[in-house]
Amino acid sequence: MRTTRHLLARAALAVTVATGTAAAVLPQTAAFAAAPPAPNAPLKLKSLVVTGNKQVTTDEILAAIPFHQGDTVTRNQIDAAVQDVMGVYQKKNVGLKFGEKLKFAGNAVNIQWIIEEQAPQAPAAPAALVVDKIVFEGNKKISSDDLAAAIPLHAGSPIDQASMAAAQTAVQKLYQKRDITASIQAVPTQPQGDNHVILTFQISEKSGD
Repeated sequence: MRTTRHLLARAALAVTVATGTAAAVLPQTAAFAAAPPAPNAPLKLKSLVVTGNKQVTTDEILAAIPFHQGDTVTRNQIDAAVQDVMGVYQKKNVGLKFGEKLKFAGNAVNIQWIIEEQAPQAPAAPAALVVDKIVFEGNKKISSDDLAAAIPLHAGSPIDQASMAAAQTAVQKLYQKRDITASIQAVPTQPQGDNHVILTFQISEKSGD
């Protein structure tokens, strides 16, 4: 009777497997045997050949599996090793099409893995930050409307370090123009955890100006 792990591994050979980019596994083919050995039947591994791999070396692939040429293996272990190889490609963010050919001769097996690699997937660029709201705190001598009109940012504007610094400078210049001493600090927050920013200008005006 086939084990649950064997059935899952064999099913994986017939479906597309996501590895960061598109990946697919070609059906397994067996040659020179009227019927394949039982899933847990011991087999002498006479050869294991890997072809088509370039971005992932053969040494990396062989290091990921628990057996090598000359060892005793079962079909279940071979199926599990295929998943190990896919895990290596997933970690490297490289997609692949995987084909396997098994040649049985008595109680021995020859394995050929045919790999067709795809280009690594570039990481997605982070979403640009956008101003959700601008708040002025501590301003008494200059209205919030006047301060908002003086800065180059408004709700919906993209924001980065340069544009935030420019807005803070604009507020400072308006205070200087009106001969009012004040310290200004621009503080961005993302209360929703997304790319929307609330920009708060914390203003401390010097009394007596």
